[in-house]
Amino acid sequence: MYQATTPKHTFKLPIETDTCTVIRVSYKQDDKMIIKKKQDGKQSDGMTLDGYNVIIKLSQEETLMFSTKKPVTVQIRAKTEDGDVYSSQQWNLGVDENQDKEIL
Repeated sequence: MYQATTPKHTFKLPIETDTCTVIRVSYKQDDKMIIKKKQDGKQSDGMTLDGYNVIIKLSQEETLMFSTKKPVTVQIRAKTEDGDVYSSQQWNLGVDENQDKEIL
């Protein structure tokens, strides 16, 4: 992912997103964390649910939060209507620099 861009990340669940009462996608680097979530019938800006897919679109401001010196760890968790809670593995996402970091 490049700083000052609006990347989209798609996470495919083994269950339909509408069977989940909570879905949380976290992006973490040191003490910086972004959490996009569906909970209590609401969902975060930049989060789209489509069948089995959770699509996250980060803002320019959000990508600028992260340093290029180390990867961002990404993970998704979900809770079903039955109360079962699942967690994905953690992925490391590299952060690349843009010469121009002005918000467009």
